[in-house]
Amino acid sequence: VSGSAGHLLALINDVLDLSKIEAGQLQLADEPFDLASSIGKVVRIVRPAAEEKNLMIETEISPEPIWMRGDSRRMEQVLLNLLSNAVKFTVRGGVRVVCTLEGDHARIRVIDTGIGIRQEDLLKLFRPFTQLETGLTRQYEGTGLGLSIAKKLVAMMGGELHVESEYGRGSTFSVVVPVRGGDV
Repeated sequence: VSGSAGHLLALINDVLDLSKIEAGQLQLADEPFDLASSIGKVVRIVRPAAEEKNLMIETEISPEPIWMRGDSRRMEQVLLNLLSNAVKFTVRGGVRVVCTLEGDHARIRVIDTGIGIRQEDLLKLFRPFTQLETGLTRQYEGTGLGLSIAKKLVAMMGGELHVESEYGRGSTFSVVVPVRGGDV
């Protein structure tokens, strides 16, 4: 019952987020935050699920501090979705999170050794309520909202979300967002 209630609450929150974004009613906070701390927080949340599957989670974060102005909670929501998906769709190997500062942008890559995505399916990934695996034999749970919301949130932050994948070998999701204000 508890698991079902949690799943239902997550679904409701995703639908509300998507509705607010589509209606132009979602407001992002504009406050300073440390991107490395946000990444660390999300990795700590996802690590137990990875360990349960005997997967490694590694981080490689720029040694220079990456202070941003923006909405840390929404950035963490994006990262949580990407990391959770990476763990969900990886059977062996692991997940790496790489964060680098590239001029006035931060690039965060979530790299997995998972099942990968067929090239013809890449365009479907970011559509709301769309899942690549459907039917009664479906192996992976989900609503098909997470990546759609993540892409829209990243766009609202002035950034981009990209994916590269090789079927059967893994995927890399890259978030590139502007780092605003050196005097945060």
